[in-house]
Amino acid sequence: AGSNRQLKIAFERLEQVAIHDDLTGVFNRRFLIDVLTRESSRAKRLGTAFSICMFDLDHFKTINDTLGHAAGDAVLRHFARVGSSDLRAVDVFGRYGGEEFLLVLPDTGQQGACASAERVRAAFEIARIPRLPADRRFTVTAGIATSRPEEDIEALLARADSALYEGKAAGRNRIVAVG
Repeated sequence: AGSNRQLKIAFERLEQVAIHDDLTGVFNRRFLIDVLTRESSRAKRLGTAFSICMFDLDHFKTINDTLGHAAGDAVLRHFARVGSSDLRAVDVFGRYGGEEFLLVLPDTGQQGACASAERVRAAFEIARIPRLPADRRFTVTAGIATSRPEEDIEALLARADSALYEGKAAGRNRIVAVG
């Protein structure tokens, strides 16, 4: 009986590792894609919409180059904490890759998504990151897209990515939503 319990605990631990990013502790890209697939099916079935916010840390390469990779890791971990706080139980936040993070907001239109993304952007901008220069400010840009009944998740992600790069081109540290 003891070995069965140990096996069950080990399996649960493996499941947790499989869906979480090891550096930041938030959900990983594989899990985010699964969530998007399920949410897209649900929205189509119910005739509802959901939104995604794609965040990209501004000047991340410069952070790594000037402060070092340990500092870059600290910034990623801190953003993960900021991004995953104050979410509804149905919202899903994770690391999409590199310095990109994704927030999936079920039953949320563009206005609600913009409000959520702005809360994260503003909180991160004023954040002090332990053991990093107190005068150094870190910012993030976000692109937002709201689902359309006829589109697949690749198209939705591409629209969020396009909005994100529009925000980068316009000067960073901002939220851009696409219709």
